[in-house]
Amino acid sequence: MEQNLTLPGGQVQSSTLNRIHEASAKFQRYKILLRRRWWFLLLTASIGVCVQALTITGKPQIFRSLAKLVAGGRMVANGDLQWQEQLQDFYGTIIETIESAEMIRKARERVHALYPDLKDSDVEIRVAQTKGSAIFNILATGSEPKYTQIFLNALLDEFISFRQSIREQAQGKVLSTFLQEVVNKQKVMEEKADLLAKFCSANNILTITNGQNESAYFLTNLKAQRETQRTALAEIELALDNVKGAMQERERQANAGGATNPGKASATSDAGQSTTDAGSGAKGLTIAEQDYLRTKGQITMLRTKKRTLLETFKESHPQVMEISQEIGGQEALLKEYETQIQDEMRAQRESINRMVVVLDKQVAEREKEAIELGAKLAEHKKLQDEALVAKEAYQKMFERAENFQNMFNTQSDYVAVQERATTASEHTDDWKMPIIIGLIVGLGAGVIILLLFDRLDDRMNSFSEFQALFPGEAVLGQIPEQRQRGDVALLRPNDDRHLYAEAFRTIRSSILFKNWNGKAPKTILCTSAVPNEGKTTVTSNLAVTMALAGARVLLADCDLRRGGVSELFKLPATPGLSEALRGKLHWRDAVQETSIRNLDLLARGDVFDQTSEMLLSKTAEEMLKEMGDEYDYVIFDSAPVLVADDTASFAPKLDTVLFIVRMSSTMARLTGKALDLLYERQVNVGGVILNRSSSNLKEYTYYNYASYYYAPAKTNPQPAAAAPVAKS
Repeated sequence: MEQNLTLPGGQVQSSTLNRIHEASAKFQRYKILLRRRWWFLLLTASIGVCVQALTITGKPQIFRSLAKLVAGGRMVANGDLQWQEQLQDFYGTIIETIESAEMIRKARERVHALYPDLKDSDVEIRVAQTKGSAIFNILATGSEPKYTQIFLNALLDEFISFRQSIREQAQGKVLSTFLQEVVNKQKVMEEKADLLAKFCSANNILTITNGQNESAYFLTNLKAQRETQRTALAEIELALDNVKGAMQERERQANAGGATNPGKASATSDAGQSTTDAGSGAKGLTIAEQDYLRTKGQITMLRTKKRTLLETFKESHPQVMEISQEIGGQEALLKEYETQIQDEMRAQRESINRMVVVLDKQVAEREKEAIELGAKLAEHKKLQDEALVAKEAYQKMFERAENFQNMFNTQSDYVAVQERATTASEHTDDWKMPIIIGLIVGLGAGVIILLLFDRLDDRMNSFSEFQALFPGEAVLGQIPEQRQRGDVALLRPNDDRHLYAEAFRTIRSSILFKNWNGKAPKTILCTSAVPNEGKTTVTSNLAVTMALAGARVLLADCDLRRGGVSELFKLPATPGLSEALRGKLHWRDAVQETSIRNLDLLARGDVFDQTSEMLLSKTAEEMLKEMGDEYDYVIFDSAPVLVADDTASFAPKLDTVLFIVRMSSTMARLTGKALDLLYERQVNVGGVILNRSSSNLKEYTYYNYASYYYAPAKTNPQPAAAAPVAKS
């Protein structure tokens, strides 16, 4: 969203418009700078061209010889003994080696050795690689053609010789490294084989293997026996908790004709318990268990018989009572057998517990033995693998060394001379590019210098620049620069300087129709920041323009030190305002009529000291009141603000102040300082007049329109015959 800025005086200006003013100000400033200082750019460009021309003509005669090298790429061996090209590094090394001081020194020594009578001469060497190829162009530049060619050939020979020596050194170094690696691999292989042999000798590896197999077999059987005994133990624990239930299961098994649990039978046998015969029908049962089952069967049979008798007899019948007594005896006997069975089970439990402890000990011993045997076998496997790897590494490295030796025996250098040095010919530099460079450098230097001076120069050159620097100041008008010779300063009625006169009319209209927020001003003071701003001329012509509009105007020269208004009108400077302020005469007695109707002049008067005190006096205030009552407008030409205190002291007494700025002359910092001083004194600054604005800029094109407007109209020639009128 665009933000608006509230400026002094209640004006509102958008930030976008502000940026436009700033950009326009910079453009106009640079345009003015170029228009005024174009000769400086021409001067610097000429100097650059002349310097380059002198450099070209001052160069000594030179000769050039060309030779070519071809390079196939440097071959290096990697870890796998494969050849790889490293062109970038290799080509860069070639160029740096040929251009090195050491190589040039060796070439010079070779020339001296081959041609002792040949006089030494300076030769410059430049090496360039042909784009997209492995061709290197070696250019030798010197002042002696014969020496230049011979030197270039000597340089080629030295480089090839250097390459050969480097290659031989590299081959020897690489081969030595490989052979040393082969020796190291062989040593490692022998060490690994020796360790394997010593281990096998110390540990009888065949016995270890068989022992590990036997130990594994026994360990498996022992764990199976332990699990069987633990299962039998669990069953005995359950039987002890419920003997009757256990005996019912035994009875079911006996009735089914099956054997008892093999684990339990085994445990019973190991505990020394007697068993029944195989043909007893209850294989695996102890005597107590058989007696228990037999007694239980008899009790069942007796109870069945008792139920039969009860169907016929009563409970008190002798036969029934006899059977009941027999049943009671069998039940007592059954409890005794139950007690015997529990005792046997407890004995079995203890026997099985002892057996489990023995088995746990045997399992632990067998597991320890198996772990020891496994560790020895693992160590043997490790030593065996290491010995095999070392042997394979040795064999592979030995084969690489042989291949590398064969490569060195058959490999030739990858750099060779393609063309020897050509006959040295005279070389003439192209003058076009140096001249163009000199022109560009000269123009660039001129632009930089101008921009540097422009940064130090804060003079305002255009309306846009002033508006950008002082956005809160209202510009009442711009007065174009007068370039015609012989023009007088003052405007005249029916003045043919239309553009110049129209500018003052615009200022007059700006004053008349400006929103003054109250009463329109009658007493007006015109001033500037420093002298030579055209203040007096602008003030006088403004008064003339106001008078020509029919207003009664009094023009007073308030610059009591160096005022020059009377000189413009060719009237005497005394008596004037200074005498009226000092009370020597009444101001009306000093008023002079001018050649312009409705315009009177109050001259400066005699020069005196303490002018500021007189302008602050009561006399000055009374004089202003009287002038305002008698004239429509009273316009004062005052001293510059920054030169004397007169203006700053007198201006607060007037209705408004018009501030005059001369374009391309007044410095921005001085203008700002002067305006600040006026605002500090509570002065009503009604607006700014820009004097001597350039009419060559686009922002002043309305001047051209005015010139067109005031030009006499062209008459069209009469046609020879009237054109026929179309019929309707």
